[in-house]
Amino acid sequence: MNKRRDGSKLRTVEVVMSKILTTNSSSSPSESSTSHIGLHRQRASAERYLLGIDGGGTKTHAAITDSRCRILGEGYAGGANPLRIGLEEAVAHIEQAVSEACAQAGIELGDIDFACAAIAGINHPIHYHTMKDALDEALSVGGLELVTDARAALEGALDGRPGVVVIAGTGSIAIGVNADGKQARAGGFGPTLSDEGSGYYIAQRALKAVVSSFDGRSPGTTLAERVCQRLGVADPSDLPGVIYNSDSEPVDIAPLAELVDEAAREGDEVAREILKAAGRELGRLAVSVIDKLELQSSAFRVACVGSVFRSGELVLEPLREAVSRVAHLAEIGPPLHPPAIGAVKLAQKRCELADVSSE
Repeated sequence: MNKRRDGSKLRTVEVVMSKILTTNSSSSPSESSTSHIGLHRQRASAERYLLGIDGGGTKTHAAITDSRCRILGEGYAGGANPLRIGLEEAVAHIEQAVSEACAQAGIELGDIDFACAAIAGINHPIHYHTMKDALDEALSVGGLELVTDARAALEGALDGRPGVVVIAGTGSIAIGVNADGKQARAGGFGPTLSDEGSGYYIAQRALKAVVSSFDGRSPGTTLAERVCQRLGVADPSDLPGVIYNSDSEPVDIAPLAELVDEAAREGDEVAREILKAAGRELGRLAVSVIDKLELQSSAFRVACVGSVFRSGELVLEPLREAVSRVAHLAEIGPPLHPPAIGAVKLAQKRCELADVSSE
């Protein structure tokens, strides 16, 4: 990669991000409108290359396309939310995914003309500008735009049409747009303040169920054995020493959500109820956005994005019931395109604007 930021500079910036934030800056992650773009997975000899990056809590996905959004290369790495893993590691994962995508596309990083990085955890202006500065130095792509991960998910999932996107991965958020172009959101304030229905929420409910069962306060569950085995402890009484270990980084509990999915598929009722509760919470997020955008009588899509939805109907059914009570014409389904392609589409818009302004 070109001009990698040295570790000391990144750590200095990371300290700034962790401080209590008091700023009068009104700048925030960019917002863009949507448009329909056909996607074809094939190599094309285009005069311009576009880069889209989707950096969430647990995974980073980079996609390189030509100017018509035909995919030439893709790359994957770990999460890129700086508030969860730190700025240095987040930027390293982004670089790794972009490098892999460039290698697959057979191009150099300097060949990219326009790029859009959609990153979780950058809602506050200081977080936004800190990440932007880090990416500008690490990637050195002249046309780099930085937006939230939710913004790119909206762009890709709805393909320019009115609707709502519910994102449930490590965290959770709902974002939507109506026919007038008005946007609204609900959730997305992090695990302490919100993230209902997310992987973190599911994992936290699972841990509480395990401890409650161990105490004899609630029914038994196979989650106890699964969680203890995953975390390397003998029984639930040892969990506090792992979860609250002050000598190391806080335990990332969100991946424990996959254990809940496994247990639910094998008929564990406690696990099934946890997933249903997550679906109800995600339904509330969607309904909040529907109400704000006044979509109740409209026909629109509710696109479901993120790993939580791999649990299928246990999550989808209560979400669908919540939405149908207020918007009976709404259709629940998967995204039309993944968030990384949504980021590519945002980059393509900037490319088109540059062409118009140069005429």
